[in-house]
Amino acid sequence: MKRVTMMVPDNKMALVQELVKVVTDMEIVEIKDVEGIEEFQRKSPMERFDFALTAIVEEKGVIANRYDLAWLYAAVQEGSVKGIKFFSSVDSFRKHLEQIGIQHVPSNSSISAKVIFQKKPYPNWNFTDCDLTEAQRRINIVKRFLCLYHKGK
Repeated sequence: MKRVTMMVPDNKMALVQELVKVVTDMEIVEIKDVEGIEEFQRKSPMERFDFALTAIVEEKGVIANRYDLAWLYAAVQEGSVKGIKFFSSVDSFRKHLEQIGIQHVPSNSSISAKVIFQKKPYPNWNFTDCDLTEAQRRINIVKRFLCLYHKGK
């Protein structure tokens, strides 16, 4: 048995489903709507970046502390967010957050004080100020952000 992945236009999907019904031992395993992702990926990197920033702040349970935005700043600064240029300073990152409507932006000193504890490049970060559980939570913030940045969901 083989697994086949196909791109099927919406107006031909019913035809494919009928074909699968008449052919024995054939089934549709998964149907994904790729237009949403492809359309999102056509946006500029900065539009996707702003969407991901806003979405991650609004998502329940991801950002536990205001300073958690520091991990996103660190990811950008080390080049982990492809297509986004470095911010010239913590202050320019903060101003960008404010410009796109992020509420309760952490202070410059709060962001700077946290990123100094981050060691090694993402995703292998470790931290000198916390245990492994908290370190993984911080890494997961960036993972979730990157998923939003690349896929829009």
